[in-house]
Amino acid sequence: MTADYVWSTIPITVLARSLSGRVPAEVRDASAGIEYRAMILVYLELPVDQFTEFDAHYFPSADVSITRLSEPKNYAVVAEPRGRTTLCAELPCEADDEVWRMDDAGLGRQVADDLARAGIPLPAPPVAVHTRRLRQAYPIYTRGYEGPFGTLDHWAESLPRLLTYGRQGLFAHDNTHHALYMARAAVDCLEPAGFNEDKWTEYRKVFATHVVED
Repeated sequence: MTADYVWSTIPITVLARSLSGRVPAEVRDASAGIEYRAMILVYLELPVDQFTEFDAHYFPSADVSITRLSEPKNYAVVAEPRGRTTLCAELPCEADDEVWRMDDAGLGRQVADDLARAGIPLPAPPVAVHTRRLRQAYPIYTRGYEGPFGTLDHWAESLPRLLTYGRQGLFAHDNTHHALYMARAAVDCLEPAGFNEDKWTEYRKVFATHVVED
């Protein structure tokens, strides 16, 4: 398969390990120098119209393992389907740790226990539990991460006709609307004469000013 351009939103560390051909040793080393936080999305189907009136709950307390709970039905302000709603609990963890290896039923019980501990217990047992595991959900900004990320970023920029962007591609703890803005910016840089690298450089300066909004 051939392409005029390759635009990548996968984690930049995975990109460095995935490309065929010779990858400099310092780039391989740098890919081991930054980390991402894993997460499990635990979806609980409840046999009720609505759990709460709020679209999201945040849990900063250390005694609650989930960090956020959302009720997608409330985002759309819809009543359908009647008698059924779904909750999405975000459970940070480490890839392949004890939490990561839990089965769906166990994860559902953990979320139920967390909600009870937080004072908003489930009104009824879930009729189903579904999970999705994300190995690289959020960048982890450890002290000195700028060095290895800078190495990876400079290497990726040196590759002709390849663009890495997005939360995982630029190691950026951004909101969804920031990621969408990055995509629109990339499209804006794709001109009839080719990809405008200078314009993209200016956009990168804007990306650096993004502030997470919750």
